[in-house]
Amino acid sequence: MKKLVIILVFLFAGIIFGDFVNKIGANEKMTVEGYILKKEGFLYLITDEDLGVKTDKEQSNQEFIRSYRGIYKLDSVPFSFSPYKDGQKMRVWYGEVLESHPAKIKVLKAERK
Repeated sequence: MKKLVIILVFLFAGIIFGDFVNKIGANEKMTVEGYILKKEGFLYLITDEDLGVKTDKEQSNQEFIRSYRGIYKLDSVPFSFSPYKDGQKMRVWYGEVLESHPAKIKVLKAERK
């Protein structure tokens, strides 16, 4: 039982330490602002101003992706990113952009606007 507790403590400490290191390494130049939306198990960041959360939830994934010019799929979201609401404006620092449609960005840090 003690071994399990020790393993869990180290695992939790590793997650927190990883988030801390990512926040320190965040560069001001690599940021994007937009609105957050969770759809079909994925988090999306939409930079267009005409976000319609209700209609976006009802559309298919392909229709939803085609309806915006500035849309990113958030990949490798940090543990501390969980408190958000659909349609909430966020500023996201990212480390790399993966080529796909929509583009995936590895999130280092995020803050509410």
